[in-house]
Amino acid sequence: MFSILSIALFSAATFSAADAETARVSYSNCLTDFTITHLDQKTARRAFNKAAVTACPDERSAMIAAIKKDEIEYESTEEEATQYATEEADGVISSFTGGYAAYLSSNTRPVKEQ
Repeated sequence: MFSILSIALFSAATFSAADAETARVSYSNCLTDFTITHLDQKTARRAFNKAAVTACPDERSAMIAAIKKDEIEYESTEEEATQYATEEADGVISSFTGGYAAYLSSNTRPVKEQ
């Protein structure tokens, strides 16, 4: 009985983690499209960084919600879960804002994740 319960809990945790990863990929891919559009328009770095903060709000919210759900399942408080999930979403933005100047100067483009 214990092993069946353990497998069920592990499967639920794995499924939940997969939801968070799917949401992260969706957010990242949306930001990839956003970045490519701005690279094609030759948007200045500062203007891009400002606009990126509000880009893809639905995907960002979905990522935060999925990570927050995972963290609460692992017994984090609501506040801890929200803070961690927001930091993770901010990290995704940072990777795009941090790389934008390099993409712009090298005339390269980010690639979507699978």
